[in-house]
Amino acid sequence: MSARRAVTGCHHQRQGATVWIASTAYAHWLLLSHCPPVIRYGGASYEAACTKSSILSSAACTGRRATAKPASAPPAPPAGACAGRGIRFLMAELPRRTAVPTIERLAFTGLEYVMPPEKAFGMSRAVGNRRMGGLVEIVTDQGVTGTGEAFGDPRVTSAYFQMIEPLFRGRSIYDFDHVEAGIRNRMYHLGAQNQLTACLSGINLALHDAIGRTHGVRACDLIGGCGTDRLPVYASTGFFSKDPTNQLEHQLAVVKAHPYAGAKIKIGRGPADDAARCRLAREMLGDDALLIVDVNGNYTVDLALACIRAIERYDIHWLEEPLPPADLRGYAELRVRSPIPLAAGEAHYTLRDFRQLIEGRCVDIVQPSIPTVGGLTEAKRIAVMAQAANLRVSPHAWGGAVGLAAALHLVASQPAHPHGDNIPYPTLVEYDMSDNPLRTRLLRTPLALEEGHLLLPPGPGLGVTLDPAVVAQYRVE
Repeated sequence: MSARRAVTGCHHQRQGATVWIASTAYAHWLLLSHCPPVIRYGGASYEAACTKSSILSSAACTGRRATAKPASAPPAPPAGACAGRGIRFLMAELPRRTAVPTIERLAFTGLEYVMPPEKAFGMSRAVGNRRMGGLVEIVTDQGVTGTGEAFGDPRVTSAYFQMIEPLFRGRSIYDFDHVEAGIRNRMYHLGAQNQLTACLSGINLALHDAIGRTHGVRACDLIGGCGTDRLPVYASTGFFSKDPTNQLEHQLAVVKAHPYAGAKIKIGRGPADDAARCRLAREMLGDDALLIVDVNGNYTVDLALACIRAIERYDIHWLEEPLPPADLRGYAELRVRSPIPLAAGEAHYTLRDFRQLIEGRCVDIVQPSIPTVGGLTEAKRIAVMAQAANLRVSPHAWGGAVGLAAALHLVASQPAHPHGDNIPYPTLVEYDMSDNPLRTRLLRTPLALEEGHLLLPPGPGLGVTLDPAVVAQYRVE
């Protein structure tokens, strides 16, 4: 019987590694493998124990069956070296486990960029002149710093942060799931669709950054490996704007000058206007570019169907958020009737929300927003669930630079599914083209854009470093 069968979850490495004793059976084997041939354990003598055919050989940890060939006896130990000490003796002689880093300090910084009112832009529901978000910084007891991003109004996020920050302080940097579960279980009246989840997202991202920096690996290595360093992007543009010099045609002209995979434009003011905007976009971008449209949940099912009929002729790659996020029954009905693939997820929170979206077959493309859903841990769970349901994943990324970097790591960690050599459409990353220095200026070294691809940052963790002067410029209490 192999060690893997005898002891579930055991780990043993002879040369200078940590040994975890998972059960009495495994401890028994360790004693007989490592102690001299005559030992005293629990009052019973084992003579020439390592020669017994029932004892596992060192090959057991590789999954091979032990042989019954007698092993040559090792040199005799000093008198009494092992007798009577058993497990305690063994554990004293084995290498000690390295101390686990703990969270020594957490801090939250709110950020806001305010543009002139006449420059306001936005979506079908409203336009605005503010971009905002928050940064979470974690410092470990080993002096390692990790940075994360929380989506939304920082004034609200800050209140949640003050409430939960003491629960993380002093904990292991690997304890996020346990602390989060305690928060959710005790504060369940607060729900999940709020800035509490965004705050937890920022902490989770900061921990991934800190863990990666501690071990010298990238965040994507922590959640599945880095399958690529180049991530194709689509331009997120075509906003409704009060600025007469920043209308749809002006925004599309900027996109056309770059080799992006395609562009996403805002629609949702009515089927006739939707058709006019799609016609202009298709004329300017040409037939080869992917054209994505975003309603931002401004329609009912009947209006969404009218919109689909009006824009179908323009070869739409996907229709994003045609309905409000809570109308899951409407999404399921619309998906059955729509010739255009549906996408949603930016206004859904946690795996529980996405489970309904995915299992209900409400969409074709799943769009977790990493600084909103719970961080990389939750986003990865969502992506795996989506792929298990044979759905596409394309993370929403309409925030700051840290959140965009996290989206790159998530996409880099996702294997192509279900494709082999022939991938019809690679997983796309959203690249916001709007005016937002929280994305374009926040980092000392901006994310590199090359031939329509964002490059995965090469450093450990998330691979990004903040510019303190820019953070101070946009800091808000």
